[in-house]
Amino acid sequence: MPQGLDSGAKRPHVCRTRTNGGLRLIRSPAMRVAILWLALLAIFHTKSVIAIALFGPDYAVDRHIVMALLTTGLAVPLVVLARRYFDREPMAGLGLALDLSALRPFAIGAVAWLLPFAVGITVCLALGLVTVTPLAPWSEILAFVPLLIVLVFLLEALPEELAFRGYIQANLGKILPLWAAVAVQAILFGSWGVALWFLSSGDIEPLHASLFYVMGAILGILRVITSSVWTGIGFHLAFQTVAQLLLSAERGHFAIENATLLQVVALGALPFSVAMPFVELFYRGKVAWRDKAA
Repeated sequence: MPQGLDSGAKRPHVCRTRTNGGLRLIRSPAMRVAILWLALLAIFHTKSVIAIALFGPDYAVDRHIVMALLTTGLAVPLVVLARRYFDREPMAGLGLALDLSALRPFAIGAVAWLLPFAVGITVCLALGLVTVTPLAPWSEILAFVPLLIVLVFLLEALPEELAFRGYIQANLGKILPLWAAVAVQAILFGSWGVALWFLSSGDIEPLHASLFYVMGAILGILRVITSSVWTGIGFHLAFQTVAQLLLSAERGHFAIENATLLQVVALGALPFSVAMPFVELFYRGKVAWRDKAA
């Protein structure tokens, strides 16, 4: 049986919703995906509006904490409810194991990003292509890292992976071959990220826009190879934590000369290109990319 995105629940994928006093059946996975996509856009934009209204536009740890708690507190229950009432299938089919079996794919995903990043930044520093200067004491920077890891997990890694590589990709896998489900999911993820960026700032650089689509594709592929959302969570968490630690001008932990090169090479191109073959070293099962999810 090919590796897929969902387990074989036998009940029909039907959700009942009340409309105009009657019951309407939502049979289409595409409709479920559209509803969840719009709901996620509303949740992520609204939490930012609320946090800025409470704490102002400038960065504050309190604002970061509130946004992280709001995001996971709203987005995760949304997926759980959609899975129960739209799909009428168990959460286990989304690949989010809640036991020790999650540790292996999570660690593999994190190392899949961290290892090539370490190589990339070492080469950039050794050749003098990039300079990284700490602007705060190392004790302060290192003390902030555990909190940043938790905030990235709650604000980005967990809710985004569960929603896109879990729920959305699983539903697309019911009507599309695996390769197409990954591709459409990546397009939806990229468009969602670009839409959020436009809603918050009114503009987006092409480099940042392309990153959303490429990252969505890589994470979707890892989801299929490992049959676990935790692989993407580990990869996503490592990437976002390091990127925010190094590049956040608001927090001012580092000054980086030639930051664009660092972003393109060490944070982006090298880890993203190595991730798939690296993860396949640990998951050697053949994927039937032309088949639908089992």
